[in-house]
Amino acid sequence: MKKQNKKGFSLLELILVLGVGTTVTFMKFQDMKNEQETVVAKAVGEQIKQMGEAVNGYINIRYDKLSTLTSSSSQSSDPGPRTCSGSVCEITYQTLVNEGLLPSSFSGVNAQKSSYKIFLRRSGNVPNYIINGLITTTSVWADGGKVRYDLLGKAMQAAGIDSGMTKTNTAASGYSGQWSELSTDYSNITAAGLLAYRVGYDSSMYSVYLRRDGTLPMTGDLNMGGQSIYNAQNITAAGTTTTGILKTVGEATVGADLTVAGNTQVNGNINAIGGILGGYLKSNNNIEATGNIHSDKTVDAHYFLPNSIEVVGTACPTQGLISKESTGVIISCQNGVWRRINYSADAPKPLKIIMSCQAGNNSSNSCRRDIYIDLTFWRDGISRPEIKLIDQRITRWWGDGCGSCSPGSFTYSNGVIQMGVNQAFVEREFTLSW
Repeated sequence: MKKQNKKGFSLLELILVLGVGTTVTFMKFQDMKNEQETVVAKAVGEQIKQMGEAVNGYINIRYDKLSTLTSSSSQSSDPGPRTCSGSVCEITYQTLVNEGLLPSSFSGVNAQKSSYKIFLRRSGNVPNYIINGLITTTSVWADGGKVRYDLLGKAMQAAGIDSGMTKTNTAASGYSGQWSELSTDYSNITAAGLLAYRVGYDSSMYSVYLRRDGTLPMTGDLNMGGQSIYNAQNITAAGTTTTGILKTVGEATVGADLTVAGNTQVNGNINAIGGILGGYLKSNNNIEATGNIHSDKTVDAHYFLPNSIEVVGTACPTQGLISKESTGVIISCQNGVWRRINYSADAPKPLKIIMSCQAGNNSSNSCRRDIYIDLTFWRDGISRPEIKLIDQRITRWWGDGCGSCSPGSFTYSNGVIQMGVNQAFVEREFTLSW
């Protein structure tokens, strides 16, 4: 009996060992299968991304043909093949190989044994047509009749932002619906479970291209890296243009105000329809005006030369205008008639006198000036009452280091000025008429 019990225990043990071994083997097989599927999905994503980059390059070099929907087949300058109908052109992987955008070893079949369909669609208006496109696999990625969306998602991760998939037979969309295309626009959307990749103007990867024909506007700042731009025609800017030196060999038109922080050097004329306003105007040469020159203050000049010649007794427009006769005699407009300017011997004439007086320390002084004696040089027989004091002002004074120093006072009577000072120096200006 012991011998039989021993044999029975060995059989049970064998069954258990075989069961555990089978389970482990199956689990290991599943892990290996999952790893293999992940590798394939990554390869499929990288392959369609490579295809997408090649198609973007094709759009860049063949925009002129795509925008005019021109077909091509076996032409040396445009090898093709490219078939255009309606607003859509179809190309193949061989087109990209012929253009040198894909290596000659590229087979056109991905790691999941699917080939590709490539459609490029024109939209917009002449001359700025927009070219967009969609690449799809031709075979549904399915296993046992079920679409492997998990593997399509892994392929999208490898392919990047412009990749997508079809979940119906009518639309393809990117991650989280960031973009979508319809089967009405792209006939290569035929079933659910296809891997897709968008190309062209609306795609993210196409933004790396700066189109020579101007059809692709910038989506960010253009950094020239300190390089120059030559042979430009018109440059239009909605914002600020900042430059170290602004130089134009032709005309410069400013639609609003022009502000210059420094000096302005003009080697020619300045023509202004409106006024020229400023705090200070200096000319080292002539100032010529065909209209009026108006000043609210004093006009100071070496000479005053009227360039008009008028006839005494004729009408004049404005009271106070000054002109001259043909002989050079100055005339003025008086009550609407040109008249000579006459000075009467008895007319009051202004006279300014500067008078100073000084007294030293601890002393005082009285200074006198007989104005009427000075005026006998101008007119004989002048009488003292004819000399009138109009105004006076102190032009300067200082004390001789004492607390009681002051500019003192003055008196005026009949052409005589009397000034008194105490331990000070004072200078006064007197304005008189005679």
